Amino acid sequence: MENSRYLSVGALTRYLKYKFDQDPYLTRVFLKGELSNVKRHTSGHIFFAIKDEQSVVRAIMFSRNAGSLKFNPEEGQSVLIEGRVSIFESSGQYQVYVEKMEMDGIGMLFEKLEQDKKQLAEKGYFDVQHKKTLPRYPRTITIISSETGAAVRDMITTLSRRYPLVSVTVINTLMQGPRSRQAVVENLEYADRLGNDIIILARGGGSIEDLWTFNEKDVALKIFDMKTPVITGIGHETDTTLVDFVADVRAATPTAAAEMAVPDQQDIFERLRQFENYASRRVAQKLESGRSRLDALGSYYKLRNPDLLYDQQAERLANLKDILDDRMHHAIKDSHYRLSVLKESVRYNTPGPEIKRSAGTLMERKGQLDRAMRVRTGDSRKSLARVIESLNSLSPTNVLLRGYSFTTHQGVIVKDAHQLELGDEVQSTFADGSIVSKVTEVNHDGRN
Repeated sequence: MENSRYLSVGALTRYLKYKFDQDPYLTRVFLKGELSNVKRHTSGHIFFAIKDEQSVVRAIMFSRNAGSLKFNPEEGQSVLIEGRVSIFESSGQYQVYVEKMEMDGIGMLFEKLEQDKKQLAEKGYFDVQHKKTLPRYPRTITIISSETGAAVRDMITTLSRRYPLVSVTVINTLMQGPRSRQAVVENLEYADRLGNDIIILARGGGSIEDLWTFNEKDVALKIFDMKTPVITGIGHETDTTLVDFVADVRAATPTAAAEMAVPDQQDIFERLRQFENYASRRVAQKLESGRSRLDALGSYYKLRNPDLLYDQQAERLANLKDILDDRMHHAIKDSHYRLSVLKESVRYNTPGPEIKRSAGTLMERKGQLDRAMRVRTGDSRKSLARVIESLNSLSPTNVLLRGYSFTTHQGVIVKDAHQLELGDEVQSTFADGSIVSKVTEVNHDGRN
């Protein structure tokens, strides 16, 4: 009889399960915690545990509910779940049967961020071909940031130190909080209308919640649509936000953004020095090359003896004249001979048609020859005039007539002051005569 007081394990488990299933506080529970030991079964069911700092509870989400999830449950995610609590009879353990589950707080934001990032990447918003090129030497820069932040002061100091020629406009903007997203979008539109060369969107470091404005999709789309090149410098080096992917240039920090926007004046000065040295070397090379060429031309034997140029051309002209005279003489003699033969033939014979035709042909050829001789004589005269004019321009006498002179010492033309010493007698020849003088001073130009 006493054994009737004892329950079997199964009976106790069924009783407790009945109590769990009837308790209104357990049929609909709302829990917040962190996922642990997540396993997805081939059937589609998801087995996991949800825990906080004090406790761990086993949970299961059947496939009929798991199919409606908007994210992929993973270890360590903070979630909000809705379901009921009951006992699994086989093990006697209570567990949560989850009907709904969503990311909690920042976890939800990250999940949405990943979805936005994937969508924009698939549409090509991150592609390189959409990136605008920064001007090499910007004249005007707009900074969109909070005036009270240290980042603005650091950027202005960096821009002034590296490139003081640039003009900077600062647009004070809310960078975090509920109204910051709209403020950033509106100030981006305003900055784009200013027509400046570069826009820097930057803020200092902070928590991920502080930086979340720059993970908003509409802020990223506004930057993508900008006509002005945009540099982003959000947070610290390890922080990467959605706007960094669509910006034309992404900098690790606000100060780095300022450095990327302008060149360093020290680099410009160094390049100018290099250009100056290069130009000086090229000019020196050109001068040396010209001096060497001048020296070579000055030592040319025909210039040392200019009579050679005149003599050769005069001799050539005389030869051409002799040849021309000889040809003209033979042509005239031949014409006279042919004419005399024709006259003799006519005197002893009555001219018939044949002789008349021959006479006509001969007279026609004589006329052609006369015209050819006149043309040839005219061309030769023109050629002779050009040669004479060229010779006259090279004639030492004409050079002297233009006010020049040449000096000789002991019959040798003096071309260099080093050839003379104090007391030497020299002869200077002009167009109308010459003089003899004595050297009383010798000045050199400093060349060896």
